[in-house]
Amino acid sequence: MAGKRNIEVFTAGCSLCDDTLRLVKDAVASCGCEVTERRCPPQQMCEEGKAYGVRAMPTVVVNGAIMFEGRITREQAALLTR
Repeated sequence: MAGKRNIEVFTAGCSLCDDTLRLVKDAVASCGCEVTERRCPPQQMCEEGKAYGVRAMPTVVVNGAIMFEGRITREQAALLTR
């Protein structure tokens, strides 16, 4: 990996979002990446999400760019370490 990544996971607090957050944290646990949950109110986008152009939750943002929207797989989460 080129360097430590800043990973933000936008969630609404639902089980799908919780699963995505867990997958991301598990995938990057050994790489030293920082994972931050950005919880937005249901049916409303938080200011941070608006700034990135987030349209759905969960959304995974890496170093300021949207990487995944919606449910991710274990394989997709593994891509976060590359």
